[in-house]
Amino acid sequence: MSLTMMALRIAAVQALKAGGTLVGENVLDSQISAIDQTTNGQLRSDQQKPFIAVYTDAARAQDLSQTGLRTNGRVEIVFNCGVALTMAQTNKNTGAAEIIEGFPATDANFEAILDVLEVQIGRTLTDPDNAWSQVFAGFIKGYVSKDHVRSSSAAENVRLAAGQTKLTVDVFADPIQDQALSETGPWRRFLALLSDQDAAKAERFSALLGQPGASLYPAFERLMGMASSDARALKLYSFDGLPLDLSVTGVTLDGA
Repeated sequence: MSLTMMALRIAAVQALKAGGTLVGENVLDSQISAIDQTTNGQLRSDQQKPFIAVYTDAARAQDLSQTGLRTNGRVEIVFNCGVALTMAQTNKNTGAAEIIEGFPATDANFEAILDVLEVQIGRTLTDPDNAWSQVFAGFIKGYVSKDHVRSSSAAENVRLAAGQTKLTVDVFADPIQDQALSETGPWRRFLALLSDQDAAKAERFSALLGQPGASLYPAFERLMGMASSDARALKLYSFDGLPLDLSVTGVTLDGA
């Protein structure tokens, strides 16, 4: 897991909470038991009402030449949605059992809720008026693919329907440690928004990102993830630890 992958997932969760989907605030961050499978292959959930659970499941980077081990490459972001008969509540006005207000507890409405949630996820994550959505988009270089699958279970008369939307995206590399963050980039906006939600978590991110100018390592080495011996062998900086005169190579090593 990388800093950017964590930030991407948090931004998605907060964007969906603020976006007014059918599940309201019940957007979960990496909750493993939200949808589970029994030993006989049936689905189950520990949730009491319809939900969206967000995960950053996997990432693959093949070209590490430019950004070294900071590279994130293609990241899979998974949105699991679930609705079950056990989540139904009685409408006080009509006496009907409803999963969500206006959606009676029927199989057809289970599917309808999943359909609506898939639409709402896409709209929310691209909403220009949602600050968290704009931070989410700021970490992404491009959208690669979108996959959607459905599953359902009716074990012991506990009907459960689940949908999964998987986005594969090209994501920017993690910042260099102690790099000065751009005033207009996603990281400053992310930290500002997160401070309002969870100050302790924002402080942990800030500590991992580091302080500009605090690193003891040469800028090129931090940028490329290169060993000191390799950097010296390539004459990227002098043997006394001081940077070479870059006017000879025309290379900029400020890491900004």
